[in-house]
Amino acid sequence: MKTCASCNERFNDGVQCSSCKKYLDFSCASMTEVGWKKLGADRRAQWKCPACRVSSPTLLSPQPTASLDTVLSEIREMKHQLLDLPTLVNDLRSIKDELSDLKKCYDFSSGRLDEFDTRLINLESKVSEFEKVQDTVLSLQSELASAKLELMSHDQRSRLNNVEIKGVPLKKDENLFSIVEAIGRKIKYNCPKAQINYISRVPIHNSKEKLVIVSFLNRYVKEDFVAAARAEKDLSTSDLGFQGAPHRIYVNDHLSVESKNF
Repeated sequence: MKTCASCNERFNDGVQCSSCKKYLDFSCASMTEVGWKKLGADRRAQWKCPACRVSSPTLLSPQPTASLDTVLSEIREMKHQLLDLPTLVNDLRSIKDELSDLKKCYDFSSGRLDEFDTRLINLESKVSEFEKVQDTVLSLQSELASAKLELMSHDQRSRLNNVEIKGVPLKKDENLFSIVEAIGRKIKYNCPKAQINYISRVPIHNSKEKLVIVSFLNRYVKEDFVAAARAEKDLSTSDLGFQGAPHRIYVNDHLSVESKNF
C-alpha cells in the first residue's frame, strides 16, 4: 500500500506525479480511477499533480512578429517623410508648366530645344514616379492599419482568461495565491489553485503600483469570478489582512491598452 502525499491516507490504487514522484489517491488528484485509465500509458507517464502544475513555468502565447509600437512607429515615420511630398509634386508640376511656356515663347536652336525637351520629359517622368509613390504609400498605410487592428485583436484574445486586480498593496514575500483565495472568501466564490494557470504582478505606466494578473485555465471560471467580485461592492484591503485605513480593491477583465481607450 502507498500513502497519499496530500491527505496521508493509505491506499492501494492511485496516481504518481511525473515531476515530484509523489503518490496521491484519486480523490486528492481530482480524478477518477476510470479517468486515470483512459489517459493511456504516455499521458499517465507525463501526468503532474496540481502542486507541480502550479509551480511549472507557463508557456506564453507566441507573440506577434511585430509589436503595436513598431507598427505605429513605422506609420509615424512614413507620414513624416511624406509631409513635403504634395508640395514637391506641385513644384515639379509648376516647373513643367514653366518649361512648357518657355518652349512656346522662345525660338531656341534645335539643339537647345532638344535639351529642354529632354529635361521636360525627365521632369514629367519624375512627377509620374512621385504620383505612383504617393499611391503606394496610401496602400501601405491601409495595410498597416489592417495589421494594427489584427494585432490589437490578437492581443485582446490572449487576455480572455485573465483577470486584473487593482488596489492590492505590494508586500515583501507576498503569496499571490493566498491573496486570490482571500478575495474568493470575501466574494463567496471558491477558486482552487487547480483552476489557475498563473498569477503575476505587472507594472502600471507612470505609477509605482503594480496590478495583480490572474490567468485562469477556463474562461467561464474567470467570468464567474469577475461577476462575483463586482457584486461585492465593499471589497477592500482590510479583507485581505492589510493593516491601516482600508482601500477599495477592483476586479475587472484584463483589457489591452487599446480596448481600455475604447
